[in-house]
Amino acid sequence: MCTNEYVNCEYVFNWKIKNFSFCWQIENEKICSPEFSAESIENTSWRLHLTPKRADGCVSYYLCRLSKETGPPEVEIYYDLIFLNANKSVLNEMCNLKNIYPKGTSLGFHKFIAKNDLILPHDTLTVRCKLRSCEKTTNVVEQFARTVIRVDQKSVDWNISEFRKMKPDEKKSISIKLTSAEDLLSLDLFLSAGEYTEKIVFVSISSSLKSIKFVTVKLLLKDTEGNTVECGQKEFYSGEVEIFKIIPLTFAKNKLLRRKDLYLKDDQLSLCCETAFTTGIAFEGIERTISGNFNKRDEDNKILQKNILSLKDDVKSLYNDPALSDTRLCTETKSYPAHIAILCARSPVFKAMFSSDMKESIRRKVDILDLNDDTVQRMLLYMYTDTLENLQWESALSLYKAADKYNIVSLRNQCVSFIERHLSPINVCEALELADRHQDEDFKNILQNYIVNNQGEVLDLKEWKLFVRSNSELAAESLLKICMEY
Repeated sequence: MCTNEYVNCEYVFNWKIKNFSFCWQIENEKICSPEFSAESIENTSWRLHLTPKRADGCVSYYLCRLSKETGPPEVEIYYDLIFLNANKSVLNEMCNLKNIYPKGTSLGFHKFIAKNDLILPHDTLTVRCKLRSCEKTTNVVEQFARTVIRVDQKSVDWNISEFRKMKPDEKKSISIKLTSAEDLLSLDLFLSAGEYTEKIVFVSISSSLKSIKFVTVKLLLKDTEGNTVECGQKEFYSGEVEIFKIIPLTFAKNKLLRRKDLYLKDDQLSLCCETAFTTGIAFEGIERTISGNFNKRDEDNKILQKNILSLKDDVKSLYNDPALSDTRLCTETKSYPAHIAILCARSPVFKAMFSSDMKESIRRKVDILDLNDDTVQRMLLYMYTDTLENLQWESALSLYKAADKYNIVSLRNQCVSFIERHLSPINVCEALELADRHQDEDFKNILQNYIVNNQGEVLDLKEWKLFVRSNSELAAESLLKICMEY
């Protein structure tokens, strides 16, 4: 055990990466943290390396000792490698690692976390590394660094005239200049050939990127009232000069013609092309350093956690005690007491109900006849305690519907995460139908990507064949995605 106060210290390095999804480094390319020095570990200097967009869908994480520094040829260290999101929730961690580090050595994990598991509010990832020269420490030096990836956006309206007269061999084109450095996107809209019963609408995109390192292209369909719905998306990297990518849009020509009053005023199809792109890093550096007694900080954290748990217990006591309730949620068979203040704080839908002259506000009663007792009870428990108990596949699907209906975003995200973790070739179609019904494009993309990655198993099952019969357009959309990926 360390006895010297100078050595008996943990060094914590926190590196926040803003706009992480716009990291342009792929395969063997890496994004590097600012350098940091650990005086408490024999004046050694370090850096963190991430490979954010590997071809296998994983993110690599390495702790690297610099080759040009004044420390000894080798040091033995204990260390932890951690990923956190913007809400400080742990996404993955590898703790109590121990290695001998020669100068110029990089050690870590080739597959630290799957990219699909990176749930990042505000698109911000915090990478944390804890270094120490012995197992137990009493003091801490903590440093905070930040890398901000610059992201610019550009939106262009694309109006296609005489859409009804378009032939399969005809193209409608537009060019978009993203910067003053001749970074260009060229888009061509065309129809599918005769093998499709309904003419699928495609957009091919080619890019010529000089100063731009990474760009996302999102296409939206606009109706006559100005509403938009996403209908396709692709991304390009700086090395892909003059590379063509084809997006099958999520609608067919016949479908538009059937609703021409909404989508084809004066025979004009209106699209919006939204681009977001990065030319590199806007800021990187170490912002502040703090130091103090580790045990004292740990005690303070325990007190804080205890207070938080106490608050949660106090709010849960309201859930368990109906004496002060001032409204009821009624299913077909049961009535559940609730508190208007809690409902309004957790759901903007409930807030709108009780902030107006709607019957629910006057009667102090909300009829929820489309949800079963178990779902309403689970929803209430989450609204009071932020917890989910004994969630299963069917209850997660039902709870997702409830969360979407009452716009409880955090609950909906929790359900999506649970469903994603429990996907199988047998149940993915059921989840995809749910996501489509609720117009949840992010959820739908997760499920369609699962089908793409597991097509050999999914497409051979009877569940898929039944899904094709009952959801032909959605199945065709998923098959087109498979075709575009391979």
